[in-house]
Amino acid sequence: MNNNQTPDFNVGDIEKTIAELTERGLTQANIASAGKDWSSVVESLDQIEHELGQKMSVNSHLNSVVFSEEFNTEYEKTLPLISRYYSELGANRALYHAFQRLQDTPLNEQQSHIVKDSILGFEHSGVGLEGTASERFKAIQEELSLLSNQFSKNVLQSTNEWKKTVTIEELDGYSETELAKVRTEDGYCLSLQIPVYMDVMTYANSTSLREEIYRAYISRASDVGTTSKDFDNQQVMNDILRLRSELAQLLGFENYSELSIESKMVGSAEEVVGFLDELVIRSKDQATSELKELKSFAGHELSPWDLTHYSEKLKQQKFGYKRSDLTPYFPEESVLQGLFSTIEKLYGICVSQVSETTYHDDVKVLELADDNGPIGRIYLDSYARENKRGGAWMSDYQGLYQDNLPVAFVVCNLNAPTGDKPALFEFDEIVTLFHEFGHALHHVLTKVPYPCAAGINGVPWDGVELPSQYMEFYCYEKGVIESISSHWQTGETLPEDLYKKIVASKNFQSGLQMLRQCEFSLWDIHTHMVSDDTNTVLAKVREKTSLMPIIDENRFLNAFSHIFAGGYAAGYFSYKWAEVLAADAYDFVQQNGGIGSEASKKFRECILEVGGSLDFMQQYQKFRGERPQLEGLLKASGIST
Repeated sequence: MNNNQTPDFNVGDIEKTIAELTERGLTQANIASAGKDWSSVVESLDQIEHELGQKMSVNSHLNSVVFSEEFNTEYEKTLPLISRYYSELGANRALYHAFQRLQDTPLNEQQSHIVKDSILGFEHSGVGLEGTASERFKAIQEELSLLSNQFSKNVLQSTNEWKKTVTIEELDGYSETELAKVRTEDGYCLSLQIPVYMDVMTYANSTSLREEIYRAYISRASDVGTTSKDFDNQQVMNDILRLRSELAQLLGFENYSELSIESKMVGSAEEVVGFLDELVIRSKDQATSELKELKSFAGHELSPWDLTHYSEKLKQQKFGYKRSDLTPYFPEESVLQGLFSTIEKLYGICVSQVSETTYHDDVKVLELADDNGPIGRIYLDSYARENKRGGAWMSDYQGLYQDNLPVAFVVCNLNAPTGDKPALFEFDEIVTLFHEFGHALHHVLTKVPYPCAAGINGVPWDGVELPSQYMEFYCYEKGVIESISSHWQTGETLPEDLYKKIVASKNFQSGLQMLRQCEFSLWDIHTHMVSDDTNTVLAKVREKTSLMPIIDENRFLNAFSHIFAGGYAAGYFSYKWAEVLAADAYDFVQQNGGIGSEASKKFRECILEVGGSLDFMQQYQKFRGERPQLEGLLKASGIST
């Protein structure tokens, strides 16, 4: 691979990059005045986006995965520069008119779609605003970028602050696998890192210990709980919501949900609410039965810190296995090799690891290639650790551009190696890994030569999750399970009886899970439609979706990074909508030959390769032959229709 495929893992100097672009004449003003055709307008902007995007991507990535106060201080200095640059870009009327003129020039189908989307983007970026309204719009965007970073920083620091030293007696219920994760030189230490937290909630027989860590986790970055009140995100959330509302109204929208929805496949916020309400209605009876069954099994009323624990025990009773029975069969090396072979069969490409020094020893550098040579790289950062943001995500370093191949970052917080044991993955963690690789493949497999619409760029937000959720389905195929499993001591693949139990338990408590996701999505769309206190909005939504009360200290929203520090504001419903697409797509491929079939290749050609360069729903229908149906999701989720 060319050297320009390797990210420079140092803090990117945004100011210097902008100055260098200016010296070369690559300015918004020059492009707007000289731009007469596709090459002089769009390709010039793509050049700027490519060079500036590399610096921004590395800065954001490092701040998330190797956080330090020193780096964050430098990173925060770049945020106003970036926000100002893009605010000025979006408000540049001369550039807007240049794009309008492009509509009357010779364009192919992809170019026409990109120009149309770009014009809408300008309109959403305040190009029609003047005077004080324009200045206020830019100020809001700058403030929002700083607030989002503050939100993320507060969650990370609050999470890192909590520690608890415990005895082995307090960890009754743990196997050696779970003990190894928390063993220290002085005994055992618990934290709020997600693999550790989930082990306590799942396996610890001590109700008091589960309650203590649950209360600490659910109250992170808030005014209650045991962590510092300096990290309270409530005012940050209030400010973000207020500014989003003001921004939308400056653009002529009644609320931020209306603004968000206009660039998505769905037609209106009301349509989103109707879609989610329908899912709630269709799943609530089953969810009620599932909770009743769980209470009966536990033999007493349930508290929030009981749900995961007793669900795991009930699952063990119903299906004859526990989560820790599976992990020895899924060492990291086998999982990755099986994932790579699955990708090869699906899309005819090869994935291999290459040797390269990066920002952390945990990181694996993967090269993707086809018969014609390399097509891109993925930097995989798998394990949970301190000073690394929680959750899992894919972000890009660069897209397909001239002789630059796509490069993506895949970040997870999975189990790490312990002592003489390799990293042993939970099955849920494997599903997460497949999910994020779905995103990365969407980015890397693009054949769109225009970076502004290659990979995930330009894809409507309610379509972005289709490739990732589509990949999840393959985790449950027998051939895939055989390829990703190899007992870390014996080399034995997952036994047939355990495989059948995984499949049988796939939709365990799917009604409860559906209600939970609908609750988040309904809160998100509603809280961006009204000026009411966001916690009040959640309480109203819960009247429709909740089957058991929450504790007074519950401050879940204060750590909801998808909404307040990610790209899902008034768009969290996209997960459920994309699940409809993914279930429908997977069912279609299965009915037409499965992995490696023409239908499988058609998914790559119609969805992954075209990115945001064509109408997404039209491309889906080209692949599928018809629009997706809600029943596909209900069927895949095991919810009776």
